[in-house]
Amino acid sequence: MPFEKLFSPIKLRGLELKNRVLMPGMDTKFAHDHIGEEVIAYHLERVRGGCALNMFECTAVHITSRSRMNFGLYNEEQRDEFKKLTSAVHEAGGRIGVQLLHCGFVYRPFLYEGVRCLDVNNMTQEDIDEIVAAFGRSAALAVEAGFDTVEFHAAHTYLAHEFLTAAINKRTDGYGGSLENRARFALECIREMRRNMPDDMPLLMRVDVHDDYLENGLTVDDVAEFVNMAADAGVDLADVSRGNILSFANVYEVPPINLPKGLNIELIGELKSKVKIPVATVGRIVEPEMAERALEEGKADMVAIGRAQIADPEWCAKAMRGESDKIVKCIGCLQGCYDAVTLPDREHITCLRNPMCGRESKPVPQAKRPLRVMVIGGGMGGMVTARYLKQFGHEPEIYEMTDALGGQFVLAGKAPHKEEIGEADLWEQRAVLSLGIPVHLNTTVTPELIARVKPDAVICATGAVPLMPRIPGADLPHVCNAHEVLAGEITPTGNVVVIGGASVGVEVAEYMAERGAHVTVIEMRNKPGIGYGPLRRKFVKKNLFDYGINFVGEAKCEEIRADSVVYSKNEKTVSVPCDTAVISVGSRSRDTSDIVSACRKQGIFCRVIGDAKAVGNALDATTDGMDAIYELLAANA
Repeated sequence: MPFEKLFSPIKLRGLELKNRVLMPGMDTKFAHDHIGEEVIAYHLERVRGGCALNMFECTAVHITSRSRMNFGLYNEEQRDEFKKLTSAVHEAGGRIGVQLLHCGFVYRPFLYEGVRCLDVNNMTQEDIDEIVAAFGRSAALAVEAGFDTVEFHAAHTYLAHEFLTAAINKRTDGYGGSLENRARFALECIREMRRNMPDDMPLLMRVDVHDDYLENGLTVDDVAEFVNMAADAGVDLADVSRGNILSFANVYEVPPINLPKGLNIELIGELKSKVKIPVATVGRIVEPEMAERALEEGKADMVAIGRAQIADPEWCAKAMRGESDKIVKCIGCLQGCYDAVTLPDREHITCLRNPMCGRESKPVPQAKRPLRVMVIGGGMGGMVTARYLKQFGHEPEIYEMTDALGGQFVLAGKAPHKEEIGEADLWEQRAVLSLGIPVHLNTTVTPELIARVKPDAVICATGAVPLMPRIPGADLPHVCNAHEVLAGEITPTGNVVVIGGASVGVEVAEYMAERGAHVTVIEMRNKPGIGYGPLRRKFVKKNLFDYGINFVGEAKCEEIRADSVVYSKNEKTVSVPCDTAVISVGSRSRDTSDIVSACRKQGIFCRVIGDAKAVGNALDATTDGMDAIYELLAANA
């Protein structure tokens, strides 16, 4: 069997696990007072895909930790709701644990009105005793609810971590000062949990490998000493992560594409060499080859595969079959997972590459009558939509006006350190061809073509085109747009001015700076990289600094001249030397009115998706595509 170490069993106390893959607790935005079908179906999809142990997301042990972001497990009603989940997982042959926490001050903005926020430095002894008892009660309720294991959350700046690190803990009593004192709260919680659990049930603990960017923070040696204390108190496995919300290290909690794959393996391996219990490693482990290597080299005993299983619930099954090339890989874009959790308009998590994530409770049946669907546009939205239509038993055909599939996703993959985006685009192209989906290149769809083809449905994913602002001099020969640069049609050198500093403007600036150009970015707003999610945006200023790019915010481009660009800022006019001016001020949707009108006249189902509908990001395109599929099938039910 491929990946023998990864798919070998492991035993934690009395719990036998069929392989070494752990799905860590991740926010889904499904938190309610009840356990709904959507969160059950989400977990079942990963269980059926072969994951050995699913960890249910952050679950509050006390009312002072319950927020709009998480579930609670501190009363009998909540316990009984969780029985629906555990029973379903067990019936499917899986194992599931629950991650218990007190959030401390992290969820302060999301706490329900009237709920007092607790943090390490404002808690009385009475508060401490109450929370310690709450962890024990929640552990008991977890046992009664049917969970196979419980995890104590002592990482990510939540309350136990706040006590542990001297960077935050400023107490002067028996819970502050030395590491032994700072560990006291966590150890009391662990012992209380252990007292309320059967002897043969394992207790896991999530912990940070060290504290990045925090003065007086925990070192690897500190954490190792604490893990060994916790082992003596009853912890059976250290589920090791990284990150805190007080510094740039927030990016390590949910690492984006800006960080390398497997970024924590070596550091966690160092910790493992110092502790006496098994260790799980985590952090952009996307390929089973990397997971296998970490286990073979003794740097971990289990591997936490999180967002990779959001992107492909069959990650384990495909790896076990030796089909790792068929895995739909997470690219670290964060658009459907972390960003969706932080954005109020997103109902729940999903995934750019797997728009069925979050919809598992609404499965799409195989077609009884295959529908012929004309997918207009072969970018990411069009390709993913066509792939799912084919998998559901329908007959899509892609019509692309250029000579290649890929669309703007190809260009996005050209930016520095974005190779995974390009790889994902190529994967989708191969998937389209391997599924036998007909592709018509260099084909512009007209009302006449629709009339000749007579499809059952049309899904229009024609995307957007760059905006060209009315700036004096914008028609000069040394002016181009960002798409032309990323496509390699133009290679600016010397002094380059990028007009527009949102996400694409930043990427094209980095692209040119990497090739030796001296780049200035002019942006009307005060921040670069608008359009990125919060964690990816953290890298923007760093990258601009590293590449030596001059960013000028709150500035307006007034004129492009033969050898300079003139902008105004703070009622002053400034001239910047310029050999090439690159316009990157956004895009506008392609006009699809003739297609929509033709379909309406011919009585053909038609939906416009992605940038063609409203300029957004790649997630919008694939999500819109899945919405269109649901609407199409409902109309033809």
